[in-house]
Amino acid sequence: MKKRGHLDELQLLKRGDVFKHGFLSLTGLLLVNALLYSYGIEWTSGKWAELTIILFVIVLCSVEFIYYDIYPLTEKRQKGGIYFLGLFGLISIAACGYDLAVEKIGIIADGKITASALGILYGILYGIMFLSVFFAYKLKTKYNLKYESD
Repeated sequence: MKKRGHLDELQLLKRGDVFKHGFLSLTGLLLVNALLYSYGIEWTSGKWAELTIILFVIVLCSVEFIYYDIYPLTEKRQKGGIYFLGLFGLISIAACGYDLAVEKIGIIADGKITASALGILYGILYGIMFLSVFFAYKLKTKYNLKYESD
């Protein structure tokens, strides 16, 4: 991992590609979301759709940064942030699982998914997204250690 500002030309091009992919993904997903709303299809209530799309694109870009070994922060800060995301994702999944098991929340009422069940579903979804960044980092570091020794 290189420090910020010390990227070579290829890494700078790759970083630009990652931002381009993120921008195009965000634009496309927001357009699909707007198209669904225009046809009366509301796949989530409130502003959860936009938040989910934005977090998904951030996770997508983070995994691509990890894949190309291009980190916007120093190695120590980036590692700390990735471990925090992994811990946050794990706690989110555990808390939502606890809510499902102990609170006995009704999932369906009047033919619709309840708001509390949707909140738990989003908590699990966000936890999985954050854990995917952590697992991508762990896999990449394992891969780098294996091939750096060769």
